Amino acid sequence: MTLNSRRLQVGMWNQFTEESWEQLADKHISGMEICSFPSQDALREVSHFCRNHGIEMGVHAPMLGEAGYWLPQLNAPITEQFQEALGQVVGEVQLASLYGADYVLFHYPYYPVFQEPFKPYPKLPDAGHRYHYNQLSKDRFRDISHRLFEHLCELQLRYGQRIVLEHDFFGEYGDVLIDSFQAYPDIGFVLDTARLDITRRAFHGFDPYCFLDQMAPSVYLVHYSNVYYEEDKFTHHLPVLPEHDHDVRYGDASAYLRYLAAKNSRFHITFEHNASLVTRQQLHQIYKRTVGMLEQQGGPVLIR
Repeated sequence: MTLNSRRLQVGMWNQFTEESWEQLADKHISGMEICSFPSQDALREVSHFCRNHGIEMGVHAPMLGEAGYWLPQLNAPITEQFQEALGQVVGEVQLASLYGADYVLFHYPYYPVFQEPFKPYPKLPDAGHRYHYNQLSKDRFRDISHRLFEHLCELQLRYGQRIVLEHDFFGEYGDVLIDSFQAYPDIGFVLDTARLDITRRAFHGFDPYCFLDQMAPSVYLVHYSNVYYEEDKFTHHLPVLPEHDHDVRYGDASAYLRYLAAKNSRFHITFEHNASLVTRQQLHQIYKRTVGMLEQQGGPVLIR
């Protein structure tokens, strides 16, 4: 294994088996991101496998799926809900540290915060699963963000556990998100290429490249996948294929990755896609193409 800085990861959600790893991995894959495992026995098994094979393991909360898929409401405007979310974060950080995770990931803002006007794609969070501006003002969001980032920095020190935050939809509050990461550089940022593109399509006036310019130094990890658009809906978690690049029906995932790689040579990548949509040969070609794009822009990739 060469001692290069950047790694490529596959998603290993709900369950791990060595067979599933072999189906997804090749020499370019040196990490995995896990989520919603059925038990701590399953966590011990995957942690042991990673240690024995020199594979880095990252965690997308929740680590355990016993209560279903949930995310802590990190910017809840109601104090009791916010404190409950912070308690949930502590539990996840403790688990991640126990099983040797490189990072533990949460969504921020969560619930997402936005309101009309936007293109009403059916898969966007509905009114019961997002905060409107009258529920969470920008000043209130800024105050909550300050308290959240202070708390996360303290947890990182206490447990020696890296914490990263993946952007959700933020409406007109993007400046608060950007300011928070710039004020607290110890908290890593996770860029989702699909959500970035959906934001561009759904919210008028959003410039993804301006956003990347400002967030590039904070990016620790990229969730890499693409989106297919029809007139009033989208399909996401698609593998990024070369034929998407000049097809307006698809998102601009590869363009975002190239742009970011020219500004940050350190971030890692999780292929957050549905690998069953492509053949094994196509999957390995995706990995090889991604490595080529990254190395062309600067920054070597870890090869096992």
